[in-house]
Amino acid sequence: VIAGTWTQRQKDRLLNDNATRLNAVVLHVRPAADAVYPSLLEPWALVLTGRQGGDPGWDPLEFAVREAHARGLQLHAWLNALTGWGSGSTTTCSLLRESDPGNPRHLLLAHPDWKVVNSAGAAHPCPNAEEYVYLSPGNAGVRTRLARVAADISRRYAVDGIHLDRIRYPGTAWSYDAASRAAFGKSPSSYPAEWNDFRRSLVDRTVKETYDSVRAVRASVVLSAAVWQIYQDRWGWNSSQGFSQYFQDPYAWARSGYLDVAAPMTYYAVTPTPCAYTDWACLLDDHVQRLEESAGRHVYIGIGASRGAAEVEKQVRLGRQRGVTGFSIYSYNSAESAGLWSVLRAGVFQNRAAVPAMPWK
Repeated sequence: VIAGTWTQRQKDRLLNDNATRLNAVVLHVRPAADAVYPSLLEPWALVLTGRQGGDPGWDPLEFAVREAHARGLQLHAWLNALTGWGSGSTTTCSLLRESDPGNPRHLLLAHPDWKVVNSAGAAHPCPNAEEYVYLSPGNAGVRTRLARVAADISRRYAVDGIHLDRIRYPGTAWSYDAASRAAFGKSPSSYPAEWNDFRRSLVDRTVKETYDSVRAVRASVVLSAAVWQIYQDRWGWNSSQGFSQYFQDPYAWARSGYLDVAAPMTYYAVTPTPCAYTDWACLLDDHVQRLEESAGRHVYIGIGASRGAAEVEKQVRLGRQRGVTGFSIYSYNSAESAGLWSVLRAGVFQNRAAVPAMPWK
């Protein structure tokens, strides 16, 4: 698998003859509650024209599906699940404006109350340290919108999968919005452990509703998710943790049958000392044990292309030894910059791999 924001300019090397022997492309089509394809639900994405809701005059997703399939590649549609707007700078934030006539209105303009909120009642600002303005899964509209978008893509395009990214909270300080508080029904400060479990359950619910909606349209579509690199810190690293810090529990999703593939964002290196801080091999073993062996679902372990060809090849060989189902190389631009294509073709990807079977589908 190769992941990235794939524009028409960038397709040539990968799509010319699929000489890299990859088997799937994960294409970013919903960056921030907008669409890299014509949609009746969300406006055209800012990244296409520099203008919110601006029609680029072509359909990047239709083109990508057609050209990928013609070359034996699967195409998975990558959706940012709980982000409403990118906020890298004040300028970027100022570009959240009304769409061109005939385009859907952006959800943050229609529903500003869908933002995550802290305990003081302040909504997620733009810009902010989390890079995106996040949406609260405690709002039914947020969950429903994501499920509708995923189902709409699965119905209208021959995509092979839906890939969820940023399917989490931005941190423990969020979201104390009115809808979440009402549904919880108790004081969060008086029941902190239950409050954390409740917020985690809202993310779980968001994934399940999306899975159910996609399955109702086309059961063969694979649901995958980019998951936090460290599920729980078992090694005393004093690191971030997906489960407790971002309320993300991919193993619950897999055990309950509404996640097909987890793609951990393990873009680290293999350390000389086993299980030293952020050791890629240690994280590999942890994800394989939890998801592959315990939950019976697939892991496509993340590999950071920016680490360079030697490290990428080392990780592929090690992953095969440890029995992981697949690899997710991030990202296309980084792989191109690192000159990975010819190295992979001559080395660990000499033979093209089949897409792993999913007997539960």
